[in-house]
Amino acid sequence: MTTLPPDPVVADPAPDPGDARSGRFRLGNRPPLTGIRALGIGAVLVFHANFTVFPGAWQALGLFFTLSGFLITAMLLGEREKTGRVNLRHFYARRATRLLPPLAITVVALAVYAAIAPVTDAPHRVWGDILAATFYYADYRTALGHGSLFGYLSQTWSLSVEEQFYAIWALALALILAVGTRRRALAYAAAVAGIVASAADRLWIIERAHPFTQAVAVRVYYAFDSRADAIFLGCLLGLVATGGHLEDWGPTARRVLSVAALASVCVLIWIGFEVPLFTRAMVTGWLPLSEVLWAVVLVYFVVNPEGLGSRFVGLGLFVFVGDLSYTLYLVHWPVYVALYPKPFWPIELARLAIIFTIALASWFLVERPLMRWRRRALS
Repeated sequence: MTTLPPDPVVADPAPDPGDARSGRFRLGNRPPLTGIRALGIGAVLVFHANFTVFPGAWQALGLFFTLSGFLITAMLLGEREKTGRVNLRHFYARRATRLLPPLAITVVALAVYAAIAPVTDAPHRVWGDILAATFYYADYRTALGHGSLFGYLSQTWSLSVEEQFYAIWALALALILAVGTRRRALAYAAAVAGIVASAADRLWIIERAHPFTQAVAVRVYYAFDSRADAIFLGCLLGLVATGGHLEDWGPTARRVLSVAALASVCVLIWIGFEVPLFTRAMVTGWLPLSEVLWAVVLVYFVVNPEGLGSRFVGLGLFVFVGDLSYTLYLVHWPVYVALYPKPFWPIELARLAIIFTIALASWFLVERPLMRWRRRALS
């Protein structure tokens, strides 16, 4: 099996005096960080089913963004500690192997469906959506009013946000880690700058809009520049964790964190039932608050892996659905749009059956075999 050569541009095995504590944290297998995805995708499925139950399910995207930033940063720094370099070629190959096959399955299935079934405004809602999803600009297509909220792949806006983040942060972190000194301090500064710049951009767009309209809310909710603060918050958590600051907490600190995490979950549940999309209060206050609350929950999972909440979210069923969550997110929306629920329950059960069948087939026949091949090829 041919392996990709190392990227010498980011190779830097020299020790960093500022990284003295960085070797203490290992990401490893942490079931709660996968299981929490099941709860997030569950909230999305419930809300998208009829747009009335759990109107604050938008907060689940903040969870996915923050978790993504945390995991990517921890993995990149873990690779550097192990090998002395961040190999960008390997990083992007791993991302492509994981993300592109389910996307290809979704796009091909949708194209076949549109070719044999009558679809209203297919050039815009199908083919335009396919292009935006494939080339990862669906976020700005929707944010700038060129997409349809009921396009067949309109949900891929969040995937575009994450892909744009991968392109920026992985390269920036690799360059930072290649400098001679103070690399960890520079990484912290870059993550904090990303949070501040994105939050300020969102508030600037909102404040200069007179009056505030739904179009303004759509602009700041869907676009990378005004949503990247959640991902950079996750990056900051990844830096804190790999710096050894989430290890060896005392009993009192763990108890305080457990209470904070429980309170965060209670507020997030309240937001889920009470805070709808596209209001001024939602995009200025509840959106950033929900991201911070999810960050507290993620820290709890890392610090208290044996805590009651961690063991509950880390149950096998949740972890398995969490593994399926990416494909479930991709395929659920085109199935929902194609099968409008009238009457609701029979159609909803049919939709869920189709969604989970596709996700299971993709996982066992495509995704898991490719991940095993990826581990062998890139080892």
